[in-house]
Amino acid sequence: MDAPDAADPAAAQAPPPQPDVLTAASGAFAEAMRVAEAALALLRAELRLARSSALALVWLGFALVFLGVGAWLATSAAIAAGVYELTGNLFYGIGSVALANLIGIALVLLAMRGCWRDLTMPRTRRVLGQLTDRRHESA
Repeated sequence: MDAPDAADPAAAQAPPPQPDVLTAASGAFAEAMRVAEAALALLRAELRLARSSALALVWLGFALVFLGVGAWLATSAAIAAGVYELTGNLFYGIGSVALANLIGIALVLLAMRGCWRDLTMPRTRRVLGQLTDRRHESA
């Protein structure tokens, strides 16, 4: 088959078939599905982390309450016993017990801060930000 005959108008007007467009479209769709699956897997992992961090926050909140009550009880006990037992300075015992409880409270607050950071799902937000930046750049 040589060139289409000039006398045949249907052969001159029909565009040639383009299987490359369909192949490229199906490849792009497959890649888009892989990206969507990866984003969904990341979201699921972040939600599991956020759920476990929320549970840890509840338990750390209980620990913080008990440490606060413990600090108050220990301070009260140190005051009652320290009046007669200490070596002349009442506040050495009280200060050491209170300082130990304050250190415990500080450690619990640091652990809670890490859990709060996990609840904001920083990795998912970063990936979504990158995806929206790419979409705006390509437009």
